[in-house]
Amino acid sequence: MAEVLGIACSPRVKGSDSLYDSLSGIMLQGVLEKIEEVSNLTCETVQLAKLNIRPCRGCFSDIETRCHYLCDCYDDDFKPVAEKILAADAVVFATPTYMFGTPGVLKNFLERWISFKSPPVDRKSATKSFDECYDIFDKLYSGEITATNPLAGKVGAMVIAGSELGQDHVARELMLILNLYGFVLPPQCFVYHTGHSMQSLEDVRDCFYQNTWLANAAEKLAKSLALTVKLVKGVEWPGMAKLVRGSR
Repeated sequence: MAEVLGIACSPRVKGSDSLYDSLSGIMLQGVLEKIEEVSNLTCETVQLAKLNIRPCRGCFSDIETRCHYLCDCYDDDFKPVAEKILAADAVVFATPTYMFGTPGVLKNFLERWISFKSPPVDRKSATKSFDECYDIFDKLYSGEITATNPLAGKVGAMVIAGSELGQDHVARELMLILNLYGFVLPPQCFVYHTGHSMQSLEDVRDCFYQNTWLANAAEKLAKSLALTVKLVKGVEWPGMAKLVRGSR
């Protein structure tokens, strides 16, 4: 497993509906290359648009359909990507700006994250019944099982592209979610680029490597992320189990 996971969140996939990679995907590639250049960290990329990730069903809000760890609602691709995140030391999100915010493919993925904070339940024995729910509470209280936040202490970063306004909204939204799930955000944890909707495809493809500001920002992000990974690796962070027992 790679130490740095890049998650490409653009719905545009080269070779399907697009002649070239998305701008955010090109920016992600440049940042990951710079990370490998300035450190000994290994990188891997996944493209959400190529995966089958279903929307959250809202189980967490209903005691009778209790949300389970890593979401067992569907046989889709959420769990394999979630396991890659769990194995990584850092995650870099690359996203375009759609309707002044994140694209739907990323929103669907992030909404399934609620299951990271749920108690681990064997999928084969899961019933999502009242009896199972009360049994989980008893086991949490007794310490037989624990509900931790497995993402706490991972390093997060992001690259954001867009042709109009909204990159700041995307950055704020992602930083809030990542912080909520315990990610450590290094200084200058995001890079953004504002193009324009009438750019030629050739310009979009090459703009990252021709833009001095982007290149410098990518290098700063890479160095900051690598240093933060080194600083926090092996640090133990408080989990949810103590909070659950302490609330009774």
